[in-house]
Amino acid sequence: MTRPIPLNDVARLHAPLMPAMRQAMERVLASGWFLRGQETARFEAEWAAFCGQAHCVSCASGTDALTIAAAALGLKRATLQDNTLPLTAIGLHRAGVALALADVGPDGRMAAPHADAVPVLLYGRQPGDGEAGCRLFDAAHAHGWQPGPEAVACWSFYPTKTLGALGDAGAITTNDEGLAQLMRDLAGRDDVLRDGRQLTSRMDELQAAVLRVKLASLPRWLAARQAIGAQYAAQLPPEVQPVSGPGDLQHLAVVRTPRRDALAAFLRARGIETKVHFPQPLHRLAAPWAAHAEAFPGADGWCATVLSLPCFPGLGEDEVSAVTDAVRAFAAEA
Repeated sequence: MTRPIPLNDVARLHAPLMPAMRQAMERVLASGWFLRGQETARFEAEWAAFCGQAHCVSCASGTDALTIAAAALGLKRATLQDNTLPLTAIGLHRAGVALALADVGPDGRMAAPHADAVPVLLYGRQPGDGEAGCRLFDAAHAHGWQPGPEAVACWSFYPTKTLGALGDAGAITTNDEGLAQLMRDLAGRDDVLRDGRQLTSRMDELQAAVLRVKLASLPRWLAARQAIGAQYAAQLPPEVQPVSGPGDLQHLAVVRTPRRDALAAFLRARGIETKVHFPQPLHRLAAPWAAHAEAFPGADGWCATVLSLPCFPGLGEDEVSAVTDAVRAFAAEA
């Protein structure tokens, strides 16, 4: 195959939805109402229902969602797995949460979940053992996950997410009506000062309208991602195996190999785009958090060996096969 294979192709995803997306945007433009309107209210109701929860509070980003949720919950301390995106920690820190880091096990999850853990559902994987009973989750990668009855889930709609806006946007879902109202106050829904901690963090009507259009396709997109993940699992060589399994939501198709950088270069030379999620564990970064241990061999090893392969709805079976053929060729040269 000669044409490049991108890691993600939002334009390809959007192409069949363009008429409906234009109609939604024109509806907002004609209304003259761009914030705190009916599109946002309807998306909140639809997203809450999709997640199986009673309430949704929209905001400007997934990072803001973590800040608002942590402040509303009154979190004082939290433990994070060391191999997550720094923005998870930044979002919590802005709410005044004292952060500690914990190493990860062979599966990339917190090795021994602490009582104050905030699990990150990396790559769209379902919560692991010891995580399901936690209260607050970073579910930015896990669109399609059904949070538990007591869970508070923070979502990102960054454009490359499984459900992505045309810019930044985020939300929190919960079954707690009082908590939802407090989070709305903290998000700064109107011009009234309701809490000294509040932000100005809103989803605009254009983003909400587009997300409503795209939400209708989300079940089909999730199925497509899982089919791609299954094809990778079936065709990749034993030396380069996916970290996700059946039932995971496959936001990213992540594999592990001790020759990660060499594999990435090999694929790049053949027009196959890859990316590392994420290259540095948090304990290697200068930032406002502490550590539960002096060494983090699990996280160091994880961040040095993971690689994300192309995975998005619209990626053809022939393209996935081209990727796996290239990976097998790389493995054969070892």
